[in-house]
Amino acid sequence: MRYSEWRNLTPEEKKNTSWKKHPHIRTATIFSILFAIVFAVFLLRVFQNRRIHVNRKPNDKEAFAIAKEFVKQKLKQPSTSVFPKNDFTSTIDTATNSYQVRSTLKTLNDDGKMVRSEWKVNLIYTGGDWADKKSWQLKDVTIAHN
Repeated sequence: MRYSEWRNLTPEEKKNTSWKKHPHIRTATIFSILFAIVFAVFLLRVFQNRRIHVNRKPNDKEAFAIAKEFVKQKLKQPSTSVFPKNDFTSTIDTATNSYQVRSTLKTLNDDGKMVRSEWKVNLIYTGGDWADKKSWQLKDVTIAHN
């Protein structure tokens, strides 16, 4: 039923007409179906991007992020350690998927003083999600206290 036909009905006829034939209900149903389709397409695009994220090799910033996690495992008090945000050097060998990351950190020593230390991590990327530690093989971690 069109809205122009609905307006011509008497109040008694409107009460006796099924709610399915009400023009506002039909419009709301159409928009709800369209919204559901658009939402489903959006979710499919998001999950497609997630698969692309897993299938590519990590860059130097991603290697730095995972290297910090391996360094934290070797520290006595990782919660008190302060890493620089982007102050690092990395060497990437894409043929062997090996990554070497160097940087510094500030951490508490046994006397309770903040000391600056330099660290180096050698990693091999084995595939999968770069943010997962299981996707990396740790060769060695070196922490030199100054």
